[in-house]
Amino acid sequence: MEYDCIQEALSNYNINATKIELLRHNENLTYRVGNDYLLQIHKPAEGFTADFFYDGVERIEIYRSELAFQAHLKKQGMQIREAVENRQGERITKLQNGTYVTLSKWIEGESLDRLELNDEICYQIGGMLACLHQKAKGFLVSPIKSYGKEHCECTKKRIQALEDLELSKEYSAIMQKCCDCAGNVLEKARDEFHLIHGDLSSSNILQTSEGLVPIDFSFFGMGHPMYDLAVLFGNFSGLVRRQKIAEGYRNAGGTIRYDVLDACFILSLIDCIGIHYEQWSKKEWFAPRMVRWHKENLEPYARGERIYADDLYLLHVQSSN
Repeated sequence: MEYDCIQEALSNYNINATKIELLRHNENLTYRVGNDYLLQIHKPAEGFTADFFYDGVERIEIYRSELAFQAHLKKQGMQIREAVENRQGERITKLQNGTYVTLSKWIEGESLDRLELNDEICYQIGGMLACLHQKAKGFLVSPIKSYGKEHCECTKKRIQALEDLELSKEYSAIMQKCCDCAGNVLEKARDEFHLIHGDLSSSNILQTSEGLVPIDFSFFGMGHPMYDLAVLFGNFSGLVRRQKIAEGYRNAGGTIRYDVLDACFILSLIDCIGIHYEQWSKKEWFAPRMVRWHKENLEPYARGERIYADDLYLLHVQSSN
């Protein structure tokens, strides 16, 4: 079935490629096509659930907004993957089964999850993020998802629904309270919202000959810039790494708001649980990790305590920061 989708997708473009390599499958099936293209079939992996992010919005409209945002960043001088038009002059192709696909030009580089990170790279990550945020300011596109109070409500409903999939009521209640607390903080900071990447994991940043490049904007939206920073901190563990990222971010013009950072860090954690629960709950590591997440992050935040100190030390983590 996947082979048929790939062949149908590529038949809509003026390209010839014999080598097709599956790179990953999360929210999309992502393939390298030959040496020059990247194909994304917008079909999530089994158990990967992000529908609560997009309540009431047609997904094709989100794809169009995503491509418009990336095109804006490229016009502003950032190195960003460039969408390829199909034979009908469209940047989004709909397959016969209703699945949407997009094709973009390949950017040569190595994702950071495959590299050994050092202080300089972490500093550059912060600078790249500040640059992205500065170039995103003032650009508007519709429709988009929002990482504000309304998103906290959607995430809260998702956590409630997970009780039917054996999420404990105790954990659910704590996470729901965290959603309420984070939503209140984000509502007060709404004037500082602009378009953000939304998913800056180590696998979504490439190291290229021209510097660091953000890729995969599938979860982009309108939100506080601290959400992107919180996702980075969740992916790049270690106090020194966080401090170097923050140093690069500040030196490139970014500002860190600790109350909003805490709220976004908690929200990004709960978002991940909501998205991946059906996959993760089957893994042996998940139960002890949930205990740790609640002890070190969720329970303190629900009590009104800070998560990050001013030096970005994680205040409730007992092991190495």
